[in-house]
This record gives sequence, structure tokens and C-alpha cells, in this order.
Amino acid sequence: MMKVGKLTSWLTLLASALFMFHPAAAQQLLDPLIVYEPATENQVLPGARASGMGGAQVAAGDDGSVIWYNPALMTRIKSTEFSGTLTHQRFANNTAMSFGSVPEARVNNTSLGGLWAMFSVPVERGGLTLGLAVNRVRSFDRIFRYTTGIGPGMSNGGEDESGSLWAWSLGGAIELSPRSSLGLSLDILDGHDDYSYFYDSPYPSGFQEENNINDEYTGVSGKIGVAYAATNWLNLGAVIGLPASISIDQTSDYYSYSDSGSSEDHGAASYRYTLPFWVGAGAAATYRDFTFAGDISYVDYTQLEYWRGIQDISRANMTVKQYYNDALNLHLGAEYTIRPADIRLRAGYYRQPIPFNGFPVEKQPNFFTFGAGFLIDKTVNLDLALLTGSWERRDPTIGSSENYNAQRFLATISYRIK
Repeated sequence: MMKVGKLTSWLTLLASALFMFHPAAAQQLLDPLIVYEPATENQVLPGARASGMGGAQVAAGDDGSVIWYNPALMTRIKSTEFSGTLTHQRFANNTAMSFGSVPEARVNNTSLGGLWAMFSVPVERGGLTLGLAVNRVRSFDRIFRYTTGIGPGMSNGGEDESGSLWAWSLGGAIELSPRSSLGLSLDILDGHDDYSYFYDSPYPSGFQEENNINDEYTGVSGKIGVAYAATNWLNLGAVIGLPASISIDQTSDYYSYSDSGSSEDHGAASYRYTLPFWVGAGAAATYRDFTFAGDISYVDYTQLEYWRGIQDISRANMTVKQYYNDALNLHLGAEYTIRPADIRLRAGYYRQPIPFNGFPVEKQPNFFTFGAGFLIDKTVNLDLALLTGSWERRDPTIGSSENYNAQRFLATISYRIK
């Protein structure tokens, strides 16, 4: 069995409409849903300090989360550091449709966000830091509900999706000069995505159906980063993300029931694809007790490439080029230090466009962030962050508009051995 697309009734209509209005494309391209990969979106920002600053850490990072953002900044950690992050998310969907009614759907979850350990290694000249980390870097959480009809003839349906992609990172950084450093990281990817769709209707014969799809992720990637202190108040950074080779083992279970009988179907598939290179650059400026940071990163998702597990590899890769875009991500952040109280206040903003255009995007994801850091004693630090954002997708075939809202709370506690 080949890869299964995560289909719902309205998404199937969307795919059919695309081929109806573009018959030439139907002869050459696959169903766009076949090439939809959730790992191309839904990025999670590791670490509460980084999250409070909108993820602008390519030049401004100063804790163990930099093994993910820019490993070259690990040389700023001059002592052994152990940290852990706890996250809580509230996710809501509000959808307007041309027929029926759609109740607001909400889901909350609390989970581990990451762990890291950094070790400063004594060397004769310069600095050397090694580190280990595991961070949640993608969220697959989603929910949707809808109803049609009234009274005893009311039908109900919806989607539930949950899961995470984790990066197990091993990295190191060395000072090339008093002002510059170079860092490398190897990222082992691991995770799962659990999806389910259901539909219940009393007519025509008490029909019910359910489709469950489970994806198990494994993969490998890495990063190369550089950092440079241009002046005493300006720091610069750049990072190259290496292609990520991702393998997915997928199982699918379908059930349907009615007064006249039932049926079921089970299958399994394995496939592999590669996410392309990405590049990022950042700057951080300090003025008195203020730090201002900004990052940009670019990735061309039209270069996503399938290697196996798709029935027609060449057509799948043609379909990728048709339904994916490139993406320019923006991260901005600021931090103010209240020295007498050992408190740091933070705020930020980030924008991460959705690259898949098989579902029209009316509003790209935009997040505003807030945070604070507290030095509990000389060796223990507590960072808190709140992120709030929204985005909107549209299905023109049934006239629906899906509005998503997410709030994430992060708490990171760090212990440094002086």
C-alpha cells in the first residue's frame, strides 16, 4: 500500500475541484493531498527565553537552546548548564461554512518541551563547548468539528490530530578568534502524528465512518552556524540548515457502519522524502540594558523531494513544485534587564508562512510573544513565555473559512555550575 492522504469530505471535494477546473493538470499531477506534509509547517520555538523574544536567537541566544537556533553561540556558555522546558498549549478552531453550523472546537495539552545539557571544555586557547539536547520542534495538534441538518436528522463530523516531531541534537562550538565562533550540530528526528476523522449521520441508514492514520517519523539533519561580534554592542550570526531526510511508517484503519452492515479496511505504507537546505541570518544590538534582535530565514519548499513509497515518484515531485511555495520567515525580539531585581522582560513577534497552497491560506500564521526571566539565585534561572497567534485557511469548494488560534505557555528552569 502506498502513502495515504489524510482526507476529509471537504478536502476530497477540494482535490476534485482542482482537477475539474484544471484538466491538463489532472493528467500530469497527483492529488495535491498526497504531497501534503505537516512537517513543513507548525514550527515550535524551543526554550522559554527564545520564545519570549519571538525566536530571534541566531545572534542573540545565550542558553542551551542555541544548539537548535545557531550552534556557534554555544561558546557563550562558559559553565556546565542543565535545563528543562515544560509547555502548555490551548488550540481552538472557529469555522464559518456556507451550510450547517460549526461549533467552536478546543483542545488543551501539557507536555515536555525540551531538555539540554551544555559542557564548557577547558582548552589552552579560545573556548570549546559541547552539548546534548532534545527539543520539540514541530506540533501536529489540530481539531475541527461540524454539524449539518437539524433535530433528529443532524449529522456530525470532524477531525482530531495530535503529535510532535522531536530533534535529538548533539553539537559543539569552538572560538575561532576572540570575536568569532563556529558551531555544528547533528539532529536526529523522531516523532509521531496521530490523525482521525469521523462522520455520524442518522440518515439514510444510521451511517457512521471513522478513519485513523498513524505516522511514525524518523530522520536526520544538521546545522552549521557562525557567530561574529562586530562591535561591543553588535553581534551577527548565520546558520545553514542541512537537508532533512525523513522516513515515515504509516498505518491506516478505516471503519464504516450502517443498519445494513459494516466494513473495514487496514493498510500500511512506508515512504521517504527530503526537506531542502535552509539559510538564516540574524543580528542583535545592545544599548544599555536593552537588547534588540532580528532574524530572517529562507527555505524553498518546491525542492522537497520524494525518494520512495509514492506510486509515481516523478509525478509526485512535479506535484510538489505545483503546490508548494518558498517561505521567508521573520523573527523579532527585545529584552530589557532590570538589574537591581535580576529580572529580564521580553517581547517579540514572528511570522512563518505556510508553504503548501493546496489549501488556500487567507491569513498566514502570526505570533506575538511575551516573556520574563528571573534569577532565583546565583545558579538557578527561571524563564517564562507566552505566545499567542492565529491563521486562517479557506475551502472554496464548500465556501468554508477555517480560523485557528493557538496560545502556548513555556517555563524553562536552568541550573548552571559555576
